[in-house]
Amino acid sequence: MGKILSFLLFLCFLFWNAIDCFSQHPIPLNFKSNQGKINISNHVEIYASKEQVQFKDVINLPFDKWKHNLNPKTINLKITDSVYWFKFIIVNNSNDNKYFLKITNKGINHLELYSITKDSIKNLGKTGDYYPFDQRPYNSNHFIYPFEINRNDTTIFYLYCDKKNENLNTALFIYTEKELMNDVNKTAVYMGVIIGILLLALIINLFLVYIFKDKLTLWYSIYIIAVINIILSFEGFDFEFIYPRYPIYASISRYMSSLSTLAVMVHVMQLYVKQKKDNSKYFHAAIAIKWINLLMIPITLIIYQWFPLLVTKKIHFYTFITIQITGILIILFSTLEKTIQKYKPATFYFVAMLMLLVMGILSHMVETGIINFSIETINPIQWSFVVEIIIISIGILYRYQLLRKENQQLFDQLTFEKINNLRKIVDTQKFEQKRIAEDLHDLLGGQLAALKLKITSLSGDQKNKAENLIDDISENTRNIAHNLNLVEFNDNMLATIFNNYLTQLNKDQSTVFQFSQTGDAYNFNKETELNIYLVLMEIIHNILKHAQASEAIVQFFFNEDDFEIIVEDNGIGILEKSNPGMGIKNIKKRIQKINGRVNIDSIPGNTTIIINIPIQHEK
Repeated sequence: MGKILSFLLFLCFLFWNAIDCFSQHPIPLNFKSNQGKINISNHVEIYASKEQVQFKDVINLPFDKWKHNLNPKTINLKITDSVYWFKFIIVNNSNDNKYFLKITNKGINHLELYSITKDSIKNLGKTGDYYPFDQRPYNSNHFIYPFEINRNDTTIFYLYCDKKNENLNTALFIYTEKELMNDVNKTAVYMGVIIGILLLALIINLFLVYIFKDKLTLWYSIYIIAVINIILSFEGFDFEFIYPRYPIYASISRYMSSLSTLAVMVHVMQLYVKQKKDNSKYFHAAIAIKWINLLMIPITLIIYQWFPLLVTKKIHFYTFITIQITGILIILFSTLEKTIQKYKPATFYFVAMLMLLVMGILSHMVETGIINFSIETINPIQWSFVVEIIIISIGILYRYQLLRKENQQLFDQLTFEKINNLRKIVDTQKFEQKRIAEDLHDLLGGQLAALKLKITSLSGDQKNKAENLIDDISENTRNIAHNLNLVEFNDNMLATIFNNYLTQLNKDQSTVFQFSQTGDAYNFNKETELNIYLVLMEIIHNILKHAQASEAIVQFFFNEDDFEIIVEDNGIGILEKSNPGMGIKNIKKRIQKINGRVNIDSIPGNTTIIINIPIQHEK
């Protein structure tokens, strides 16, 4: 019975203080019918305490303990070692009775809201980063409290806020249900557009990874994933969907995602601008800031889990900001250095990083309270990430286009040098072949002639065999010399080369050769010309060796559709069908190789060889 009486007395005490509160200094906020959303930050009274203060003690605080928030947009308390109570009064002059309180800062550790009317005192729930997500009074990545106020009623609200040892900058908004849904849908559209653009950029870069097999596009794809993660982290979606029952990670995920993103960003920059220690004075600084960011990840986890003191968190916060800004500055200086060095793709990265730096500095100034600005939907730095991704993606495509042109120029240069080298080799071969041919013809040919004269003193079979052997050696020497001189094909046409050859033969042989050409000469490719030349050489060789002819005629007919060769001699003839020799077989084989036809008509006193080669074969 005593406990019941004590409880009733306590309720009376609360009601008495609640009634007294309505006559105290806070200016009531009149919520009218035409208002769907109101920023109530300027209507808030603030009480700060180094120690935990219970609700029953707060409502009995004297007037001078409360301080009015003078900023019309935000409640900016910076980094502090205190906990806070916020008090505000709402008078409902609209037809609605259901409202929502939204706290814009998504990283508050502990929130607890109480409402007091003339009829009741209510605890509207606890929430914050220290509590599982499903404990939130309203299912949202923001901290939102639903409450009800009847028309013409007045309600006093006390909001407990603990972000001890961290930066506290927030705004308080009152929404009608309709306006809150509009705000949620608007945020969802913004997030959908941002994530959609980033996913599209990711797909494009993964496609480039598949095509080019390049480390840059692979790491840039990882960077885009990191940016998506950092945006989701700052919006609280990772806590909502990935680890809703592990609130410890909600406090540090924003730090860890920012640190890992910057480390990857520096690495991508080094690949993008081809930064090496021998071409950049910022190379070692970039390597250092990359590893410092990675080292700060476990340090953050250690501080927030085992040493969550004001001094450690304060040092960590300002160290984090310094590292972030320093990292972006190093990227800026590195890309500016490459831009000055006339590496055009670096300009894209420089512009993107400059914009990101400006937005990052503004965001940190808002976060630390240097600038008083209320961010209700999407943080501007998130849009700067999107624009940065787009600019760098364009830069990567431009870089590949530039590399393709450079590779093509290099290929053309190498091809030109290769052709020049081959030309030099061919010229050298020409010179050597011509020299060897002349030596064979002039020196060895003359010595064989002198040897033949000496052999004439011999008699009988020995003399004939020796003379025949020397004739064969002389003929083979002459053929070798002419074959070595086939390099003339690079400069002359077939008819000219063959006519010169026959003219030379007429000086040394008893058989008289005549040559004629009808029609305009057709320029065959060198392989075809070589085969025709070797066939003609084989025919001339057979005439000289076997025909015993005094005269032979070679005629070239260049027709519209074919090239015809007719060779006639007045020798003893050949018996092709009975026992074709190796020379005839070689002739037919070479003519077939170039899709030609050969016909041999031979009788004693006349042999005619007709060769037909289609010109269409060359087109």
